[in-house]
Amino acid sequence: MANQKSVLKGAQILQNIEELKQRRFFHLELKGLTKPTRDILSELVNGLLEEIGANPLAAFHLFSGLMEALLNAIKGNIRHIIFRDELLKKIERLGETQEEAEELLEIIMDTSPLRDAMHRYVVPDKIKRQVQSILQLEDRIRAKKQILKDEEKEFLTDVRYKLKKNRMRISVKIKITKDELNFRIRNDSPIHNMDFGRIEESRIRHKELFDQGNSADFFRPEFLDEKESAGFGIAMIDEGYYTMGLNPLDLLTITSGSRTTTVYMRYPLSALREMAF
Repeated sequence: MANQKSVLKGAQILQNIEELKQRRFFHLELKGLTKPTRDILSELVNGLLEEIGANPLAAFHLFSGLMEALLNAIKGNIRHIIFRDELLKKIERLGETQEEAEELLEIIMDTSPLRDAMHRYVVPDKIKRQVQSILQLEDRIRAKKQILKDEEKEFLTDVRYKLKKNRMRISVKIKITKDELNFRIRNDSPIHNMDFGRIEESRIRHKELFDQGNSADFFRPEFLDEKESAGFGIAMIDEGYYTMGLNPLDLLTITSGSRTTTVYMRYPLSALREMAF
């Protein structure tokens, strides 16, 4: 974790938590969402919420939303690595050398229309299954309930290596202003235009249901889009805002560039303090 004056690692954050809770700005870089990382975030964020006098129920919805945003970022980085890998294999099958294939891949990944067009050559369900498999394997390792098979270990090691090789990081900035608590979550992978459009459409449908007094109905089967990247995690964050009496379309913003996705989450301090059970 870093601010303008110091850089601290996980254990040091916990050791200095009382002092850190007095600060107004934080910058954290995460490699994943392991239990120690979640514990550190919980101590830090919930400590900040206590300092600003947030209602415990508001704090619960905020922290749940932050965890959803971070999980989305992790999934986005994994999905991007798998997409790159599948696309590289297809380019190589066209007879390109390894070097030529990698050069062409970088051109495609840096050009939004080309990158989106290549989606038709990569099976979305295959990517979805692999992302789910990776998350399940990581959960099994954390739970220490099952020993991984050799092929599972090899698969997980390969993905971890590619995430590190491509410098796929997650950055979190937390800032407290006079009126708001702000989060900026950034991961090193873009949202493809088709997925981005589906997310925006689903958020509008969710808002329409909220206006009718039925926002929770959004999670019924007839409303959920089962396609990967269709925004279920974002919908969970939005629902937290609605429960707090806030409009997420005003307070949660998603932007995507050629190499990054950024989520901005704003919470008025007055709403955090005044929420009633």
